Amino acid sequence: MGCRTVYFYRLMTRSFLLLAFTLTLSCSQQKEPQQSAPSAPCPTILIAQAQFKSVTGPDGKTQQQPGPALLILKQKTPAGWKDIVIEDPQSNVFHKAIILKEAESNQEILTIGAMAAALKTWVFREKQWQQKTLWSPVFGGRWNRLRDMEIGDVNGDGKPEIVIATHDQGVVAVAVKKNKEWQVEEIDREPGIFVHEVEIGDVDGDGKNEFFVTPSKPNKAAGGPQPGNVVMYKWNGSRFDKTIVDTFEKTHAKEILAADISGKGLATLFSVVEAETKTDGGKTSRIEPVKIKQYSFKGGTISSTVIATLDDNQCRFLCAGDVDGDGKVELVASAMTSGIWLLKEKGDGSWSVTQIDASSSGYEHATCLADIDGDHVMEIIVASDDQGELREYRWNGSSFTKTLIAPIPKGRITWNVTYGMFK
Repeated sequence: MGCRTVYFYRLMTRSFLLLAFTLTLSCSQQKEPQQSAPSAPCPTILIAQAQFKSVTGPDGKTQQQPGPALLILKQKTPAGWKDIVIEDPQSNVFHKAIILKEAESNQEILTIGAMAAALKTWVFREKQWQQKTLWSPVFGGRWNRLRDMEIGDVNGDGKPEIVIATHDQGVVAVAVKKNKEWQVEEIDREPGIFVHEVEIGDVDGDGKNEFFVTPSKPNKAAGGPQPGNVVMYKWNGSRFDKTIVDTFEKTHAKEILAADISGKGLATLFSVVEAETKTDGGKTSRIEPVKIKQYSFKGGTISSTVIATLDDNQCRFLCAGDVDGDGKVELVASAMTSGIWLLKEKGDGSWSVTQIDASSSGYEHATCLADIDGDHVMEIIVASDDQGELREYRWNGSSFTKTLIAPIPKGRITWNVTYGMFK
């Protein structure tokens, strides 16, 4: 685990547990964007972060406190990369941001936050960012976080819904747009459970999307057993039926991926099972490595195969796309300390694993794939928090060329990076 990343993760955990820090700034005090939204759509990387600042406490000791939730829209313009900055003092972290493609005249950005948990839209209008809170629940547990979200049609109405996973109380929720307003309904709740990830895809070939989540026992910063499941929800015409896809007694999966790797419109589900660890005398040791599993849904039966292992404790990002120009979909796995990995499916159904870069790391190691230059080959965008760099990896015909997009300042944790065209 990288020293800088562990340091800030522990600071964040300590801040949440001990400081119970609540920002009281009003929305009118939010930082003005460094650049107004452009007149034409630009390739845009959305970087969702937490930021920390050093303060001196009454005892004279320096403490780290979380600042406002931070979102950076990094846009590639003819003049180079430009930043738009959004801060939300009502939360202390943005866990994810997505461009809402259904917006017409004024594109909206959808964000999820934590402490307070808030689902919001942001639109640049009248020379300023205007926000609208769609959902701001209080779950009643120790934590109050919206942890992940995905957009897709999950109830068969032909329109996109927002599926949301939360910390804690094991809440899974679906937001449906009715009469131009989003209405959020909890479809599952389990006290003492964290739900980490959401993925949407049609895995059984019936033309209807299922969605998947990864609930587990609460996080343990020190390591040790943290059991969890991979769960599927499927709309039956009136409600969502729940099925346990996989279960783990001594570890769990936070990261899952549903992606069409065959190009035939059928999604394949993958999970990244975190390393099995044990703690003894305050020391944590690894028993089993990270495992990447592939699932099959045929004839009502669910089966799985381990397609790769990584010598690491965790891997929080797994992405799919053609990153080497061979016309086939690869997987890119960004592990905590061991670097970035390329997984390619072979003719016999097995997968090869090669390293893209060993000198990239981060507690989350947020990653996305994006065809920024329009050549139909995806670039790999990585927030290398330990190295303090937002990077681009581009296939040059024989290997990946690494380019620095921008530095990541100290005191930041990047929780997610996404991509889209935005104006």
